[in-house]
Amino acid sequence: MYILQALDIYKRFHQTEVLKGISLQVKKGEVIAVIGPSGSGKSTFLRCLNRLETVDRGMIEIEGEVMVQNGPDGKAVYGNEKEIARLRRKMGMVFQSFNLFPHMSVLQNLMLAPMMVQNAQEAEIESMARTLLDKVGLAHKANNYPFELSGGQQQRVAIARALAMNPDIMCFDEPTSALDPELTGEVLRVMKDLAMEHMTMVVVTHEIGFAREVANRVIFMDEGVIIEQGPAQEILTNPRHERTQAFLGTVLMAR
Repeated sequence: MYILQALDIYKRFHQTEVLKGISLQVKKGEVIAVIGPSGSGKSTFLRCLNRLETVDRGMIEIEGEVMVQNGPDGKAVYGNEKEIARLRRKMGMVFQSFNLFPHMSVLQNLMLAPMMVQNAQEAEIESMARTLLDKVGLAHKANNYPFELSGGQQQRVAIARALAMNPDIMCFDEPTSALDPELTGEVLRVMKDLAMEHMTMVVVTHEIGFAREVANRVIFMDEGVIIEQGPAQEILTNPRHERTQAFLGTVLMAR
């Protein structure tokens, strides 16, 4: 069974069709890297997967449960809000801008969501949060505030915060695009560790080296469609489509 299915997804903003029939099926433990030029629809697609954006048409299924599907008129119909909220908790989301709460300590940032939705004692949640901070190498920053951290440290906290909800799937939207190369490395190391633990991951990224090393499958998107997809080594080493070839040539030349 696929842990995540998105079939024939369409999304329009006003007069602009951003997604034009995108489909993706993800197996448990897979790492999918989504690459492509800016404006190709990658981030919009990721946001549609956990309903940060609504789709116009298509079906999204998480662990066999339908979040949205087409109604009789061919337009997308979502389930009730309570069920959607439950399904969304199965997916952790990490953004390029860290989105930490500035008035809360690192530890409080991690504890907030679990305290609101989990039937657990505060001490139990705090212990879990400290374990996750240790996992991302930031146990010593538990009482610091986000402004006291580097960008790389803030992003690692954001990853730990997403993990605090114990998701089955992790989605990353260009998590290193706001970071310089040194800080990028420390975030990618955390993501590599998650991949080694067989966390299911969908990663929108420009980090071709990371995609080559960690991803099972690479998807190349352009102008709202999937141009090419396949095993990471195959797509990144010997792409068949000329648009994929041109994109990778430009990206690798820039580095």
